Amino acid sequence: MKLGFIGTGNLASAILRGVVAAGKIKPEEIMIYDINEEKLFQLKEELSVNVANSANQVAAECDNTVIAVKPKDFAFLAGSISGNVEKRNSLVISTAAGTEIQKIEGCFGFDVKVARIMPNLNAAVGESMTAVCFSGSVSDEEKVFAVELCSYFGKCVELDEKYFSAFTAIAGSAPAFAFMFADSLANAGVKYGLPAETAQNIAAQMLFGSAKLMLESPLSVSQLVRNVCSPGGTTIEGVCSLKETGFENSVIRAVDKTVEKDRKMSGR
Repeated sequence: MKLGFIGTGNLASAILRGVVAAGKIKPEEIMIYDINEEKLFQLKEELSVNVANSANQVAAECDNTVIAVKPKDFAFLAGSISGNVEKRNSLVISTAAGTEIQKIEGCFGFDVKVARIMPNLNAAVGESMTAVCFSGSVSDEEKVFAVELCSYFGKCVELDEKYFSAFTAIAGSAPAFAFMFADSLANAGVKYGLPAETAQNIAAQMLFGSAKLMLESPLSVSQLVRNVCSPGGTTIEGVCSLKETGFENSVIRAVDKTVEKDRKMSGR
């Protein structure tokens, strides 16, 4: 098998759907395993991928294995499949937050080949922002595979591992912040009489268009803000209110707390 998944939670399922939708890896070349059998067979029916009987079957039969279990479960799983991973000399692709490469290698007990990736839930619609870094034993060919894999469900950037905590905050966790912002905007629209679904669609399209403009415009974000604000107009009133009520500080504080938690999980 070309690609295996151990763990099929929300994030792994989003990645899996993105990979299958990209069409670069055939469903019959993919094997998945999870302790939740109902979820497994739902994905098999939906995507026509292979279902394994155990995590060890995935490790024994797959060239590249995505491990997408909770960080607290990582060490036990790694120890249980270590023998088959070493025998096959496969690439381990870890999505575990706060679990650094050195710790992953320790869990396996040998010089395992590791690609550590940090995607976000937007992989479900092919628009993740994913960071990737590698252990020293990963070959150039395997690096290319991992980066291409991440590109199947969005954009990918290779980063030094020391930046992963910050990346987790502004890309991995921040979709939740963006959804909260959109929900607040929609609620404000409802306050002024808009139907709830209409208000939500308006907020979503606004975020989508704003993100597209940020990516495609040569202007800085601060200049884009200024471009929306006419002197003495309506927008500058809202911007001033956000500044007065601590909007920027609240966002930075949220990032600080996320980074702090990630570093605590990694033992730093």
